[in-house]
Amino acid sequence: MKKILLYSVAFSAAMLLSACQGGHGHDHEGHEGHNHEGESAEKEAHGEGHTGEIHFSDAQAKAARLQLYEVQPSAFSEIIEVSGRLLPAQGSEATVTATMSGIVSQNRQSLTEGMAVGAGQTLFTINAKPMADGNPAAAAQTELKLATQALRRAEDLAKQRLITQRELEEAQARYETAKSTAQSLGNAAQSRSVGAPMGGFVKSVLVRPGDFVEAGAPLAVITQSQRLQLRADLPERHYSALAQISDANFRMAYEPQSAIHSVSALGGRLVSKGRASEGEGFFVPIIFELNNQGNLVAGSFAEIFLKGTPRQAVITVPNEAITEAQGLYFVYLRIHPETYLRQEVKLGSTDGSRTEILEGLKKGDQVVTQGAVQVRLAANATVIPEGHSH
Repeated sequence: MKKILLYSVAFSAAMLLSACQGGHGHDHEGHEGHNHEGESAEKEAHGEGHTGEIHFSDAQAKAARLQLYEVQPSAFSEIIEVSGRLLPAQGSEATVTATMSGIVSQNRQSLTEGMAVGAGQTLFTINAKPMADGNPAAAAQTELKLATQALRRAEDLAKQRLITQRELEEAQARYETAKSTAQSLGNAAQSRSVGAPMGGFVKSVLVRPGDFVEAGAPLAVITQSQRLQLRADLPERHYSALAQISDANFRMAYEPQSAIHSVSALGGRLVSKGRASEGEGFFVPIIFELNNQGNLVAGSFAEIFLKGTPRQAVITVPNEAITEAQGLYFVYLRIHPETYLRQEVKLGSTDGSRTEILEGLKKGDQVVTQGAVQVRLAANATVIPEGHSH
């Protein structure tokens, strides 16, 4: 009887212990499973998993005047980036010279470089009155008058055989010399105006008011600037590509990055290619000639993008679409209405206005051009609207 009771108590205790363990394990599994499902739901509710997307509303896009470019493979030339200089075309410059000796003054209050002048417009006045030896032109006229009288007298005396033939020849030589001098110095006016030999722009002023100048001295240089030459200095290492170069883009040193000019668009053409390097610079000169639209300054330095062999099906984007951060380059893609994505790209060559994209873009991508900087600034404050999903 005691044994049966003992077995019964032990069996009941074992069943109670088993029930306690099974219930605890069920609660644990249920607790863990509930937590995982809650965390997942919480992530979805807060939009996690959309890292990199940028919310940029239509109102913001309108304010930024945002523009898009659809990527399409197209022809793009091999580019060699070099330096060079813009020069006046031959025959388009003239020098203003002094027509008599004297003290120079400017006809206008301020004759400055870049000022437009007309053909024949008076630029300088030369005054001989303040000079210590007087007016050379007046002195030449006086000498011519005296030499003329001396010659006539000598001719009369020679007819009477009162002077030798040598004395007559000396009188004739004096007259010819005086005549030549008087003609070169002009009339005997105390001052003389000097005008521009052609219309154009003042390239340089070589004298200051109050300077003394000799007859024939240069006073200023006038350039028409209607036709200019672009000289590109091609390094010798690119000599093999010389035959393929036929056009170029360029940017002046004083212009912003976005200001790109095309030689062909300015009515330009390739004039010559050097066949040997000049001096010790190890550069081969390439000369283009083009029209000046009024904003190009002869003598200025330029960044030049020489165009070589065209390549087909090249992915390029306008340069304003590219931004840089810590040595990496990015563009901004429109992936949904009011939603953009920052995309890292690997750059190839550039012609100054467009840049080749080696990696990161494909046909059909919509890239932000104008407004890319505003989208970049909005990236730091982007919050994807709740419930947004793909």
